[in-house]
Formats: sequence, C-alpha cells, structure tokens
Amino acid sequence: MSRTSTHLPHGSSEHPRARLAELGFALGAPRSGPYAYDPVAEAHGVAFVSGQIPKWEGSVVYTGAVPHGSDLAEAIAAAELCAVNALEHIDHSIGLDRVERLLKLTVYVASAPEFDDQPAVAEGASLLLRAVLGEAGRHARTAIGVPRLPKNATVEIDLALATSPGPTDPTAVVR
Repeated sequence: MSRTSTHLPHGSSEHPRARLAELGFALGAPRSGPYAYDPVAEAHGVAFVSGQIPKWEGSVVYTGAVPHGSDLAEAIAAAELCAVNALEHIDHSIGLDRVERLLKLTVYVASAPEFDDQPAVAEGASLLLRAVLGEAGRHARTAIGVPRLPKNATVEIDLALATSPGPTDPTAVVR
C-alpha cells in the first residue's frame, strides 16, 4: 500500500504511472467524496488539487496526531499515500502527462503540542512526487502543524501545478 522509506529512488521509467509501479503503487479510479467540490480544478495552465488524506480503498489508513496517534515513520508513510492519492486524481482529471511542474505543496500534519518536525513528515510527499514526476516534481512547500484533520487523518496535502494544454480544450475551466 504505502512505503515507509524517506529515500525514494528516482524512477527509471519515462511515464509517471510506470514510476509509481516501480515504487509499488498502482493508480485506480479515485473515489469521490460526498461534498460539493471538484478534486482537481484547472484553468489557464494551472491546476489545484483539493486536500487529500491518507485513504486506501475508502478507509483512512493513518489516524491520530504525531507522535501519539502515529509515530514519525507512520506520518511519513501517510504523507506518501496522500501524494499517491493526489496523483491519482491528477491522472483521472487531466492526465499525468500534462503536468509541466508542481508549483506548491502544502502539508498539514496533525500534531501533538510538543511535535515540531512537520518538515520531516512533508518530506515523504516531496520525495515521492519527485521520484514519480522527476524534475517536474520540484516544488515550493509549506509544512504546518494542526491539532486535528478531517476524519482524524494524520496528514492532509494539497497542491498546485502548472499544466500543458490539453488535447481538446486548453482553456478548460474545471475538469
């Protein structure tokens, strides 16, 4: 399901889907939430991915604040899984081949008051995105500690990316 290594290799395959497979992940059809929003919104060469929590097959896998509910290694794995979920939504909505560059990754970490290593947790998502997208996966990043996240998730991420024009409508507003 998710890897716990913070030293993910850069994939040797050309396509991001193949790189994900090399890392032990397979993309399926993303599950939609019950709320009124789009998982990915795109306009004029920029796409935003809504918050992703560490869900696998419809269930939140990593829960609780760090370090009490989840330890650091679990939180890093949670961030990786959030990144996989974001890539799944990108692939389904606009296609991974249209990602020109990640622009910004924001990582929210459910944190106990004494926990202050949110950047180490965020590194899980950053390294996975770089391994899958190569140079296009480079990004600016913010890591934030919060007392609680939706569904008691350990981590939530959102991101912004630059996209290349689509095959039929390069100015699509929302997909």
